[in-house]
Amino acid sequence: MLHFAVNYDELVKDFKKRVIIEGTPILVTLLADKVYAIQDKCTHMGASLSKGTFNDHKVQCRLHGAVFDLNTGEVQTKPHISFIKMPAKKAKVFQTVIQDEKVYIDIK
Repeated sequence: MLHFAVNYDELVKDFKKRVIIEGTPILVTLLADKVYAIQDKCTHMGASLSKGTFNDHKVQCRLHGAVFDLNTGEVQTKPHISFIKMPAKKAKVFQTVIQDEKVYIDIK
Protein backbone atom coordinates (compact mmCIF):
# COMPACT_ATOMS: atom_id res chain seq x y z
CA MET A 1 0.00 0.00 0.00
CA LEU A 2 1.34 3.41 -0.97
CA HIS A 3 1.57 6.20 1.59
CA PHE A 4 2.18 9.87 0.86
CA ALA A 5 5.63 10.88 2.11
CA VAL A 6 6.62 14.29 0.75
CA ASN A 7 6.09 16.68 -2.14
CA TYR A 8 8.74 16.17 -4.79
CA ASP A 9 9.65 19.88 -4.86
CA GLU A 10 10.57 19.70 -1.14
CA LEU A 11 13.20 17.08 -2.00
CA VAL A 12 14.48 19.19 -4.90
CA LYS A 13 14.95 22.08 -2.48
CA ASP A 14 16.33 20.21 0.55
CA PHE A 15 17.35 16.79 -0.94
CA LYS A 16 16.31 14.87 2.20
CA LYS A 17 13.37 14.61 4.53
CA ARG A 18 12.57 12.48 7.58
CA VAL A 19 9.00 11.23 7.60
CA ILE A 20 7.07 8.89 9.84
CA ILE A 21 4.65 6.47 8.22
CA GLU A 22 2.64 4.12 10.42
CA GLY A 23 5.10 4.72 13.26
CA THR A 24 8.15 3.96 11.12
CA PRO A 25 10.78 6.73 10.74
CA ILE A 26 11.93 6.83 7.12
CA LEU A 27 14.63 8.87 5.40
CA VAL A 28 13.53 10.02 1.94
CA THR A 29 16.30 11.50 -0.19
CA LEU A 30 16.81 12.72 -3.74
CA LEU A 31 20.24 11.94 -5.18
CA ALA A 32 21.15 12.12 -8.87
CA ASP A 33 17.49 12.42 -9.91
CA LYS A 34 16.42 9.28 -8.03
CA VAL A 35 14.30 9.16 -4.89
CA TYR A 36 15.35 6.68 -2.22
CA ALA A 37 13.64 5.65 1.01
CA ILE A 38 15.47 3.83 3.80
CA GLN A 39 14.74 3.32 7.48
CA ASP A 40 15.90 6.38 9.37
CA LYS A 41 17.65 4.33 12.01
CA CYS A 42 21.17 2.95 11.87
CA THR A 43 21.08 -0.79 12.52
CA HIS A 44 24.12 -0.51 14.78
CA MET A 45 22.93 1.81 17.58
CA GLY A 46 19.80 3.48 16.22
CA ALA A 47 21.18 6.90 15.28
CA SER A 48 19.20 8.88 12.69
CA LEU A 49 20.59 8.32 9.20
CA SER A 50 19.00 11.59 8.05
CA LYS A 51 21.71 13.39 10.03
CA GLY A 52 24.45 11.47 8.21
CA THR A 53 26.40 12.27 5.06
CA PHE A 54 25.44 11.26 1.55
CA ASN A 55 27.71 10.23 -1.29
CA ASP A 56 27.37 8.03 -4.37
CA HIS A 57 23.96 6.51 -3.51
CA LYS A 58 25.07 5.75 0.04
CA VAL A 59 24.44 7.23 3.47
CA GLN A 60 26.97 7.26 6.28
CA CYS A 61 25.82 7.28 9.89
CA ARG A 62 27.31 10.19 11.80
CA LEU A 63 27.74 8.22 15.00
CA HIS A 64 30.15 5.37 14.14
CA GLY A 65 30.60 5.66 10.37
CA ALA A 66 28.45 2.75 9.16
CA VAL A 67 27.69 3.15 5.44
CA PHE A 68 24.49 1.80 3.88
CA ASP A 69 23.64 1.41 0.19
CA LEU A 70 20.44 3.36 -0.49
CA ASN A 71 19.34 0.88 -3.18
CA THR A 72 19.66 -2.31 -1.16
CA GLY A 73 20.22 -1.33 2.49
CA GLU A 74 23.37 -3.48 2.52
CA VAL A 75 26.15 -2.44 4.88
CA GLN A 76 29.01 -1.10 2.76
CA THR A 77 31.27 -0.14 5.66
CA LYS A 78 30.87 -1.56 9.14
CA PRO A 79 30.54 0.84 12.06
CA HIS A 80 33.73 1.39 13.97
CA ILE A 81 35.35 3.10 16.92
CA SER A 82 38.94 3.84 16.10
CA PHE A 83 40.08 0.64 14.35
CA ILE A 84 37.56 -1.69 16.03
CA LYS A 85 34.81 -2.74 13.61
CA MET A 86 31.38 -3.57 14.99
CA PRO A 87 28.43 -5.50 13.57
CA ALA A 88 25.47 -3.93 11.78
CA LYS A 89 22.54 -5.48 9.94
CA LYS A 90 21.13 -4.59 6.57
CA ALA A 91 18.84 -1.54 6.70
CA LYS A 92 15.29 -1.78 5.37
CA VAL A 93 14.66 0.05 2.11
CA PHE A 94 11.29 0.98 0.69
CA GLN A 95 9.99 1.34 -2.86
CA THR A 96 9.19 4.90 -3.91
CA VAL A 97 6.67 6.07 -6.48
CA ILE A 98 6.32 9.59 -7.86
CA GLN A 99 2.83 10.60 -8.97
CA ASP A 100 1.60 14.13 -9.63
CA GLU A 101 4.75 15.67 -8.10
CA LYS A 102 4.23 13.73 -4.87
CA VAL A 103 6.43 10.98 -3.46
CA TYR A 104 4.73 7.88 -2.12
CA ILE A 105 6.33 5.01 -0.22
CA ASP A 106 5.31 1.38 -0.15
CA ILE A 107 6.04 0.23 3.39
CA LYS A 108 5.13 -3.44 2.99
